[in-house]
Amino acid sequence: MAQNLLAQLEQAEAEAARLRRAIAQGPCREYGHDWCLHGGANAGCGPDCGCSVPVHICAKCGDCDYGDNPEGADIRATCAALHRDAAPTDTTVSPGG
Repeated sequence: MAQNLLAQLEQAEAEAARLRRAIAQGPCREYGHDWCLHGGANAGCGPDCGCSVPVHICAKCGDCDYGDNPEGADIRATCAALHRDAAPTDTTVSPGG
């Protein structure tokens, strides 16, 4: 019985290894991208924005997210809020007032 269990375990491990290879070599559309950090891009939150968002490239297909990722969204939101809070207030006096 122990030999049978060992044989089943070997078969299961071999199948798991085969599936891992298929996922690693398979299309990203089906299995997802294998994102690797490539660099950064300007967050573009305002005219004086100096913030950077991470840019990733897929190791399998070479696709690029151009900073369109969850971390980039968080950075843009934080940066936009800072620029909004630092915006100068209108101090002009209206005519007749």
